[in-house]
Amino acid sequence: MRIRSLLFIFLFVVSIAKLAQAQSEQAVRRAAQGKVINQEELVSFSADVSYTKAIQSLGELSKKIDGKLLIDRSPLQGKDKTIGINIESMYWKDALELILRSNQLWYNDYPEYLEILSLEDIGKQVGEQTQKENQSKSVSQTPSFTPAPAVAPAVAPALVDSSEYYSKLREVAISSVFFDLNKTKLAQSGMDFSIFRGSNMNLGVNLHGATSTTTTGSTGISSTGGTSTTGGISTTTGTSTTTGTSTTQIASRLTDQALSAAISPTGNIGVNINAAIAMFESDQLGEVIARPELTVRSGSTQTIQIGQDFSILEKDFSGNTVQRLYPTGNILTVRPKIYKVGDLEFIDVQYKVEKSTFTTGTATSIINKTQATGSLTLLNGEEGYIGGMYSNDNEIVRSGVPFLKDLPWWVFGLRYIFGFDSKETIKRELIVLIRAEILPSLEERAAKQSALKNLIRDKRQEMEKDLNNKSEK
Repeated sequence: MRIRSLLFIFLFVVSIAKLAQAQSEQAVRRAAQGKVINQEELVSFSADVSYTKAIQSLGELSKKIDGKLLIDRSPLQGKDKTIGINIESMYWKDALELILRSNQLWYNDYPEYLEILSLEDIGKQVGEQTQKENQSKSVSQTPSFTPAPAVAPAVAPALVDSSEYYSKLREVAISSVFFDLNKTKLAQSGMDFSIFRGSNMNLGVNLHGATSTTTTGSTGISSTGGTSTTGGISTTTGTSTTTGTSTTQIASRLTDQALSAAISPTGNIGVNINAAIAMFESDQLGEVIARPELTVRSGSTQTIQIGQDFSILEKDFSGNTVQRLYPTGNILTVRPKIYKVGDLEFIDVQYKVEKSTFTTGTATSIINKTQATGSLTLLNGEEGYIGGMYSNDNEIVRSGVPFLKDLPWWVFGLRYIFGFDSKETIKRELIVLIRAEILPSLEERAAKQSALKNLIRDKRQEMEKDLNNKSEK
């Protein structure tokens, strides 16, 4: 009797499990409109997951699968609130709708994006659209006819033709230069500089040569081999002069490189910033590591990366192990916006500049990052710069007697007698130059192309006319 009861309970549990599995598969196939979906289209959330993180995760899936952005305009945006419902292996669109229904929200499905709103806001939109439809019907109807009241749809997405909108957008050409300056070598050469903006909207550099420095009271060791009362150490006092790179030497370097320069009465040399960069590179004081150029639509954001991504296994908010990529290298993110006041056009360039490298260890991974975020206000064709992004590199430097310090170890060990290794900290500065130029609009380009076609047509007609005149003669 007891065995029969246990067998009955076991069969009951198995049947319930099969029924739940069948219902789950049926729900997934219904949500996917009868097609077999991939595992990456299924999501799982616990009830204590924040609403913001869940919407961000579903927004990434919406952009990847449907190609639509998920814009959240609900009152819960940025609020510290959980979704309040457990979701296990559910199709992402069903999960989105379930989360929204549980929080008194819904969405409008537009051709390019999904817009999340509260039910109250959606009701207002539907009411306004219904009122406009009723007004248009009341104008066209006859006095003897009374139309039936219109029934408002549940969701009234507005279909917008974006052709006219995109035809009026302007584009901005962004040109930039990533210049890595070796501040340690620059200080050792006795040279310094400062950046200024000239009258022609381009950047210039003031180069400063080194000045002579005097040192007194030097102490040395006597070279005589006898015994003295001071223990073989003698003290001498005198004057020593150290001179770095002078203004004349800087001017001669620029002349040798066929670069024009202007020397001020104070002894400073003013040159174009491109000429200064060329001189720094020839003297191995720095190098241009990237010259990214990109065209960005006004009000849009674009990123260019010169480097590589590295991956780390992490746990997401649902407890799943995922492989997340982190970008490193030279990264430039810009968002230009064109403004017009009267006849004046200018550009507000919001930027994010990053130079980063990564190192991996046994326990953790470290990203060494130099980053700057801000904005520049530039005229059309004007240049701006971002500086002050310092970083330190540790290098092993071999010093000692030339040639002898670099001998192999097996040559009587002379490399250890005449040379030594020292650890030096090299200070570097990343300087980024940015130039913004407003490109012609679509209408201007179309007009220019039409003018070019008319010019070709007029030239052809003129040639045909000359040919006819010659044939008549």
